[in-house]
Amino acid sequence: MSIYLVQIEANPQNDNAESKECVGTIVNCWVKSKIIKSALNTARNFVINQGWDVISIEDQFVVSRDMYLGDSVEDEELLECFDEAMREGISAIFYTYEDNKDENFIH
Repeated sequence: MSIYLVQIEANPQNDNAESKECVGTIVNCWVKSKIIKSALNTARNFVINQGWDVISIEDQFVVSRDMYLGDSVEDEELLECFDEAMREGISAIFYTYEDNKDENFIH
């Protein structure tokens, strides 16, 4: 199986607590899957179940663990997400933004 990185743009659902603080999010989802179609469906359903309406799939591609073997704190966080997807099947980071699209890490 491969790990796919699926980048999704989404807006908060009306009952999402984040809707008072932001207008949207970019979600990076790492998904363990045999095929991209299944990875896309898994990522989309995950985002919806977290209280977000999917606006668009921004990107999707296969990633490898070697891509995250850097020295920065960000590399460590991304490597943790990759490893979690290997163990659990999915991992995600939500980057929220306000009207001006300033991103804030929330998950």
